[in-house]
Amino acid sequence: MRFKIRFVDTWKPQIESIASFLARKGIRLGAIGEGDKRGRWQAAYRLDIVEVGSVVKAAKAMLRYTVKKHLELQTIIEYLEGRMTGNETLRIFNEETRLGRRRGKIRALAVPYARQEGLRLSKLENAEKARAAYAVRVSSETEQRIRDDRRTSGLGHIRLSRKYGYSVSVIRRVLGES
Repeated sequence: MRFKIRFVDTWKPQIESIASFLARKGIRLGAIGEGDKRGRWQAAYRLDIVEVGSVVKAAKAMLRYTVKKHLELQTIIEYLEGRMTGNETLRIFNEETRLGRRRGKIRALAVPYARQEGLRLSKLENAEKARAAYAVRVSSETEQRIRDDRRTSGLGHIRLSRKYGYSVSVIRRVLGES
């Protein structure tokens, strides 16, 4: 699970001053972006903190000054520092959403482990997928057609995967992009 802290304001100098302040405190930030990609009803600027260490640092610094977001910040800290499972975290966020204290989707509980264990399992799964991709045999003619489609039609990994019936990791291997 990934978490970010987002600041939004319609006055760009406000967001720029927050960015400057946070940067001076050693918080790593994304670029200032405009509004919401799904459509904007007004001009707004956003600033995201996404790097895990910076999210934890910012959440800890803001925690004692918050009321409305206090539980969410505390939960993020607990999860990212490995003291809470993903399911425990999701239960809290889902309940806050049900009670109308936050916006968002109700998420299925499918992360029964703490962050470090999840990262370890994810690495194992990725390694297994990579091994499986190399076990799949693709004829040289099909490999050439895949490369030609990529070069001439600009087809992406997913479309090539669907067209030829191979996983995305096999397509990446064929294209030499694994």
